[in-house]
Amino acid sequence: MLSRSISGTIRRSTIMGCALRRYATEAIPLTTAVKEETSTTKEVEASKKKVLQNFMEPAKYALVSLRSFPSLEPHSVIPVHSNYLSVPLRRDILWLAVTMELDNRRVGSSNPPGRSQGKYSRRKLRKQKGSGMARVGDANSPTRENGAYALARNAPSDFSTTLPKKVYHLAYRTAFSEQYRRGHLFVIGQGQNEQGQLKEGDSYGLEICTSDSHSIGMFLKSQNINNHLNVLFVPDDYLSTANLREAVMKYPSSKINVKDKEDVEVRDILKSHRVYMEKGAFEYFVSKYSQFMTL
Repeated sequence: MLSRSISGTIRRSTIMGCALRRYATEAIPLTTAVKEETSTTKEVEASKKKVLQNFMEPAKYALVSLRSFPSLEPHSVIPVHSNYLSVPLRRDILWLAVTMELDNRRVGSSNPPGRSQGKYSRRKLRKQKGSGMARVGDANSPTRENGAYALARNAPSDFSTTLPKKVYHLAYRTAFSEQYRRGHLFVIGQGQNEQGQLKEGDSYGLEICTSDSHSIGMFLKSQNINNHLNVLFVPDDYLSTANLREAVMKYPSSKINVKDKEDVEVRDILKSHRVYMEKGAFEYFVSKYSQFMTL
């Protein structure tokens, strides 16, 4: 019996040893395959970093097309910092800017008469006691019909409000960014060191060759702009666009406007469905409202 148990034990140990050697020899190629796969993954990631090293970083510049007028054919591009033309939409900032601009436009000419300026006498309407009725003052009392105004203002009244420059400059950049994202901002001008042939009748400015209002109608029709859309022209030199200004004045629509670059406000940019601006005017806005911009 003892010899049988010893021989069984030896046999089992021999079988287990063979199995362990077999598993060990099979695990070696698996470990090698895992190492090869890991090295391949690392090589792929390294090549991605080399080729797409700036893939996850946001663009630092936005490209603005320079066009000729009135065909609006693009012929060059200029880079503009993304902190100027890629500002996220901030409705609260735009609301503050538009409210301030509308407050500053109020004339404050209202001049209602106060109690001391009323048209009636200052005498009491009846004696204080003995009438059996309530006490009354003079006929100028604000509680009586046709009486004077209580706490009346004297013209001129100042309704103007202020806004920090940093916030107002951000409102301008936000308005331009929104028009640029929608594709409604068109910059007219010539690129640096550009030599190209323009179409017949085109130019690098907003001035047109005639003061006939029919030319404005033809331009709006070619750009699929109906009379219900607001259009804003902003030349670099307001006085040099006499034909354009006269043609716009003759055109039977109050939604087409030509404004000097110094008179353009945030609300003018926001309410316009198309903004056509000369390159010099665009550079004026960029230089003026990028004072508090972080680069």
